[in-house]
Amino acid sequence: MDEDGQLYFGGDIYTVDDARPTAEAVAVREGEIVAVGPESECRAALGDSFQPIDLAGRALLPGFIDTHIHPLLMVYFEMNVDLHGISSMQGLKEKLRASASSASPGAWVVGLQFDEQSLDEPRFPTRHDLDEVSPDIPVVVVKHDGHTVIGSTAAIEACGVSASTPDPEGGLIDRESDGYPAGPFREEASNILKDNIPIPDMQAFMQGAESSFARLAASGITSAGAVMQTGEEGPAGAQGAFEIPLMQVLLDQIPVNLYGILVTADMDKVNEARQTPLHQEEVGAGHRIGAIKIFSDGTFGSCTAYMEEPYTDQPDKRGFLTTSSEEIYRRMVLAHQAGLQVAVHAIGDAANRTCVELFDRLLREYPGKDRRHRLEHASQLSRELISEIARLGLVVSTQPMYIDSEKHWLHQRLGRDRTRWTYPFRSLVEAGVKVAGASDGPIESVDVLHAIHCCVTREGFEPQQCITATQAIRAYTLDAAYAQFEDGVKGSISPGKRADLVILSANPASVPPQEIMGIEVEMTVAGGKIIYSKNG
Repeated sequence: MDEDGQLYFGGDIYTVDDARPTAEAVAVREGEIVAVGPESECRAALGDSFQPIDLAGRALLPGFIDTHIHPLLMVYFEMNVDLHGISSMQGLKEKLRASASSASPGAWVVGLQFDEQSLDEPRFPTRHDLDEVSPDIPVVVVKHDGHTVIGSTAAIEACGVSASTPDPEGGLIDRESDGYPAGPFREEASNILKDNIPIPDMQAFMQGAESSFARLAASGITSAGAVMQTGEEGPAGAQGAFEIPLMQVLLDQIPVNLYGILVTADMDKVNEARQTPLHQEEVGAGHRIGAIKIFSDGTFGSCTAYMEEPYTDQPDKRGFLTTSSEEIYRRMVLAHQAGLQVAVHAIGDAANRTCVELFDRLLREYPGKDRRHRLEHASQLSRELISEIARLGLVVSTQPMYIDSEKHWLHQRLGRDRTRWTYPFRSLVEAGVKVAGASDGPIESVDVLHAIHCCVTREGFEPQQCITATQAIRAYTLDAAYAQFEDGVKGSISPGKRADLVILSANPASVPPQEIMGIEVEMTVAGGKIIYSKNG
C-alpha cells in the first residue's frame, strides 16, 4: 500500500462508533485513521497523495479481536493428527494407525480434537483401544476441550505410571478394577502424559506457525489475547515453560497484535516477560502483556466443570475446583496489586459463583477503579450471578463456537432447566456486562463470522439467548478492545485510532442471519498494512 495514505469508499462502512455508526469514507495515513465521514472530507484530510480503495459495495468493519487464543497450541495442533469429525471407534483407530505407520523413531502418535460425542457409540477410548493402534509406539488422544488426555499402555508405561501412582491435586486418573490407569487422565492428571510427549522438530514447528498465524489474518483478526504459559501449569504441560522464548522466535511470523495473558503464580515471571519484545508499555504501540490467567475448574465435555448440582447424564459427577479457592484468591491479590488484569477460567455455575465471590472480596479489600477483571468462558450462570458480574464491572470473555460443538449433547448433560442459563449472551448484554468474543483457539475455530452466526442464531440451542448481529460484531471489536484496555486505540473506525480494518463481502449486520456464515473475508489490514488478501 501507498504509505502516504489510503481512502476507503464506495461500500457499506460500519464503524462500531456510536457517534457515527456509518460513513461514506475512511481516510488512513501512516497506519492511523485520520478522518471518517463524507468522502469529500476524507479526501481533503489526505491531500493530493493517497491510494483510492473502492469497496465496490463490499463492507468495511473494524478488524476483529479474538480475546482468548493459545497461539503455540494452535501450532502444535497443526502438526498432529486431527480427529475432528471421527464418527466411530474403528475410524479413530484407523486414522491413528495410519500416523503410526509413518512415525519416525522415538516419536509418539498424538491425536487431537477428539470428541466422543461424535461417535456412533459415545465413549472415551481405553488404553486397550489405543494399544490396537500400536502396541509399541506410545499413542495419546487429546479430547476436544483439552482437559482430558487418553494414553495407550506404552504411553502410560513411558510416563512411569502404575496402579500405585496417586491422583495429582486437581486431577483424576480413570482406573481399572485393580487400580491400573484405564487410559483417560483428566485435568491436572493429563499433564502426566503431556509432559512426556517428545518436543517437535523446530523446522516443522516454524512451518506450522506460519500456517496457523496466517489463519488468524484470513479470518479478519487483527488483534488477539494470547494465553501463554511460564512453566508447567496450563494446557501445554511442561512444554509450556518454552512458550515465552518460542513466541519471541516466532514474532516475525505473527501478523496480529498480541495482548499477553500469562499462566503463572509468580509475578516475577510477568516482569521478566515484560522485558522481552512481547511487551511495549504504550497501549497500541504493539504487543503488550497485561493479564494473568487462573484456572478454577474444567469443562462440560470432561465432566470436570464445577457444578452446583450433579451432571444430569452422569449423576456421580459434578466436577471440582482444579485450584483451591485460597490459591485463586492469593493469585488474584498478587496480580491486582501489581496492576495486572485477572482472567479466571470458570465454566461451571459453582466455579463461577466461587470466582465472583472472590472478585467481590478482592474489590472490597483492595478497591480500585476500572480494573476490568475477567471471567474466561462464564459458561453456566444464573440471573443472580449475572447481576453480580454486572455490579462488579467484570468482563466476560466468551466462546460462541462452543455452541456449535456442544449443542447436540448439552441438554442431555445439563438438563433443560440449566441450559436456559448456558452461554447466556442476551442476559449478559441486557445486564450491561461487557461481553468480549473469543475462540479459545485451537479448541474452537478462529472463524469469527461463524462465531457471529452462533451468537445471532444459537444454531437452535436455547434461542432465547440470541443477540443481534450488531451486538455480536461489537463483542469482536469495541468490547473486545475494552477487555484488553485498548478501546481508546482500536475496536472502532474512529479518527485517531489504529487502522485495523477488515473488508468483507457483506456486512453481517445487513444480511439475514442465515447468510452470515456465507460472508467472506476479502482483506485484512492491521496498522494500515495488508496482512491478508483473498486475491493474494
